[in-house]
Amino acid sequence: MMERAKELFFKYSGNRFYMSLNGEEHEYDGYQISEETEEEWRKEYLDRFSGQKPHGKDALKAYATAVDFLKSSRSDKGWEEYLYYPLRSEWLDDVTVLFMLPISYELAEKWMKKRKLSKEDVKDYLNVFDAFVQKAQKRSENNTLTRDKDYTLQEFSDPVYLASYTEDLKQRWKKLI
Repeated sequence: MMERAKELFFKYSGNRFYMSLNGEEHEYDGYQISEETEEEWRKEYLDRFSGQKPHGKDALKAYATAVDFLKSSRSDKGWEEYLYYPLRSEWLDDVTVLFMLPISYELAEKWMKKRKLSKEDVKDYLNVFDAFVQKAQKRSENNTLTRDKDYTLQEFSDPVYLASYTEDLKQRWKKLI
């Protein structure tokens, strides 16, 4: 019984709305899982995620799930590690990082609303972001942008598209200042 509840919790990143869309919220609610247990499960997922080095679409899915768990957590710990995760994970290819950047922004928005992210934090992030973008732009122009075998889409290989994509993200970040 507890294993099934945990399976549902992980499947939907603890989000009851998503459970309800698939008709599984009532089943989960029937297990009467405490908030403390849910918090333990969030921590378990995040600890497991931190110890792995996934690639490509697996990395993207795992990161999105980790961010979903962080956004629903009562804890204020670890947000900075996950905010910078795509930009500091040296094993990730460029395209995976580019797909992760909007997810990082969602986390930043959440933490800004909770007043855990300062304007200085945003400025610091933008400096790291800009350094990555400059490198990625050069690789795109030289047709050496790295990508995992999972990705068949080529739009980031177009320097104009990449510039537009990253500029849009940068402008969204600037609104947080």
